[in-house]
Amino acid sequence: MSNSRFLLIKSLGGSIWNDVDHVICQMFAAELTNRIPVVYWGMESLYSESINTNSYETFFEPISQYNFHDVVRPEYSYYPVVWRFENVLAEDTDRYKMENRELNGMMRSEANVVVSDTYYPLRALLPYVRSGHWAYGKTPYQIYRFIFDTYIKLQPSILKEVQKFVNTNPDFRDERPILGVHVREKAIVNEVAQLYDLNEFYKPNIWQFIVKYNVRHLFLITDSNAVYKQYKKLYNKNDMLICTDSKKVPLKERVPTALLSYPNKRHKGVELVKDTIEIIKDTYIASKCDFFIGNGYSSLSNTVLRLRDWPESNIKLLY
Repeated sequence: MSNSRFLLIKSLGGSIWNDVDHVICQMFAAELTNRIPVVYWGMESLYSESINTNSYETFFEPISQYNFHDVVRPEYSYYPVVWRFENVLAEDTDRYKMENRELNGMMRSEANVVVSDTYYPLRALLPYVRSGHWAYGKTPYQIYRFIFDTYIKLQPSILKEVQKFVNTNPDFRDERPILGVHVREKAIVNEVAQLYDLNEFYKPNIWQFIVKYNVRHLFLITDSNAVYKQYKKLYNKNDMLICTDSKKVPLKERVPTALLSYPNKRHKGVELVKDTIEIIKDTYIASKCDFFIGNGYSSLSNTVLRLRDWPESNIKLLY
């Protein structure tokens, strides 16, 4: 049997930053288990149109010299047991049953290839950190920061667009400080059974930042035309509001594979990829603001938090 040890990190089929969160957590798991991480966003992904396409690399550079072809070998053993070299790039439509996907089993498996297509938060991995490891004693935020800086690299074409916006927009370049704000279209907090509108908490917090830090501009990220119009009315005096030209729309939930009449029914193809690139650009631009207010339940807002070493006073996530 080969001595190769891989961790194949598949897509969860969610939004871009949900899937990147999964990648980061599993790259940490790969470090803890001495495995080579290989990211493969195949047909589980919202962005792939072919089993031979790795849509992760549409947005980000490869994380290592290995690719998904390197984990498909008849002599390799696989875990969970549902996987074999013949089907490892396909989607397991029964993955939500979590059979043989217990975290302890995945972390202790001796198979050549462990396949991860279910989410475990980074906190769940902390008990596996041993003294002497670089992450020993670190907080989840510190671990996220290290992995983002070390492994998550934008494709050069996308990074160039981010830098172009920052360098050529005179308000962004010269007139600081700037407050970044991310407002979701639907901000009723369904996640925690608290029936209030989270978006109403933005206004007093924005005002506090404006007064306390003499904020000159507000960089807005939203998928809602109603929110955009509201903020333009409230904050566009003296051209205070900054937005990119992207026309993002709320992401539609993925259609379960079992309900599809053909494989790519859930995909929006080129338009979805274009919209997602705009979301990535907005996220990185927001991380270059002086201050930031976001939605604590949003993967985008949490990504802005994790992209840089924010002073605690400069960022606030609302819950």
